[in-house]
Amino acid sequence: MRKSVLLPLILLLALLLGGVGYGVLDAYNLVPGVLTLENRSVNVPETVQLEVTETTVTAPAGINTSAKEVTPTQVQTLLAELEKQAGGGVSSASTNGQSADPAPASTGARVGAVVIDTASGKTIAQVNGDQLMTPASSSKVVAAATALHTLGPQYRFTTSANLAGKKLYLRGNGDQLLAAGAGDPAAITGHAGLGDLAAETAKKLKAKKLTSVQLFLDETIFGEQAMLPNWVAQSNTQYETKPVPLAIRNGLSSPELTYGYVDDPALAAAQEFAARLKEQGIEVGEVERATTPKSAVKVAQVKSANLHEVTHDTLKESNNMLAEVLCRASAVKAGTGANFPGEIKVARKVLGDLKLEETGFENQDCSGLSTENKIKPELLASIIQGAVHGKDRHLRPLISSLPVGALDGTLHDRYLEKTAAGSVRAKTGSLQAARSLTGLVTTKSGRTLSFCVIVDSFREGSGNVALGAIDNFVDGLASL
Repeated sequence: MRKSVLLPLILLLALLLGGVGYGVLDAYNLVPGVLTLENRSVNVPETVQLEVTETTVTAPAGINTSAKEVTPTQVQTLLAELEKQAGGGVSSASTNGQSADPAPASTGARVGAVVIDTASGKTIAQVNGDQLMTPASSSKVVAAATALHTLGPQYRFTTSANLAGKKLYLRGNGDQLLAAGAGDPAAITGHAGLGDLAAETAKKLKAKKLTSVQLFLDETIFGEQAMLPNWVAQSNTQYETKPVPLAIRNGLSSPELTYGYVDDPALAAAQEFAARLKEQGIEVGEVERATTPKSAVKVAQVKSANLHEVTHDTLKESNNMLAEVLCRASAVKAGTGANFPGEIKVARKVLGDLKLEETGFENQDCSGLSTENKIKPELLASIIQGAVHGKDRHLRPLISSLPVGALDGTLHDRYLEKTAAGSVRAKTGSLQAARSLTGLVTTKSGRTLSFCVIVDSFREGSGNVALGAIDNFVDGLASL
């Protein structure tokens, strides 16, 4: 009886050990796959920091340095086909199973792409890699790197209630994923709950013989909160709202959708908090806005999931508002300014810290929604490379947060029944006249490549042609 059980297990183990160590690479979140060694929703105090004691950086466990190297000629052939397809030379069908939009004979598209051998760090081949191009949501790679480097993977956003006399101040500092009621410690969205905050606050107020307070919303930590003018000009406001330091489930007007926001997310959260206080027997008047005075005493607080988990949701689902929060909170910490220019300054500071070209990042925002954003493909590819091999180990969660082809996030319906299915882990990007993809792909021989590909400046109606060209290119890399 034991033989019949052991034999299948042995065969299964043998299969798992195959594939040139891919499973190990996957387990360490350095290539796509369903395995993971990353802890989720671990309740770590704010004071705990990751200890980095190594003085030299070696290849991460799982990187297959002995797999057959990809040659420049192989990649250059694929790059030539990419340019041809993106330009309209071939009408490429969308890889999500839908038909491509009819495209002009010539799309007018511009192509930029860089492919790096992850093990050695050497650029294998590139085209227009040093040109500033419209990155769309690939910009979120910069946002994630900025926050992980500045705040650290274990950082948590605190939402607090502070009392001064009979005045109660609800102060946010970045948690846009609050639950209206009880928090869920096993979740990322809804990890902290306003209902829990209200219950603890009411307990403290009653201990002070207070059953009535005046409630103020303090959102001053994020400074200027007007939307970026370009978002309004391009009619992209349904995909973004003003960056606020607290909101219920991202400020979305419908929990069933990933776009469309309430008019005032922070005020809506404060009003929900007031309603929860009333349920606890505390009378609250009309909510007003004010800055928390220095004399106020913190009576209760709730904390978000760890930053590496928030980064996970930011990249997997391409969450625009979370991307802005990552950069805005980093700007506050670095003192570069609680506004959009401050976000860009802190991002450039981080790029400088990572020994990357700061001028390769010419964005207006961190989400990638502005059509005036510009980034060099070589910079985005280098950030991915640095997250795998760089000295700042705080960047490692960036890799495990990237969507996986044909599996999850914004890549769940791409590369279906393709070689790249499960072999590409990358951040998508889609804007009016730009498509992009930035991440890692593992070849059939087991070689891991860091890459960025951007197609922009194409004519209206050519979006699916650009998307198909990108996916054919990455699938070609996976097939090497």
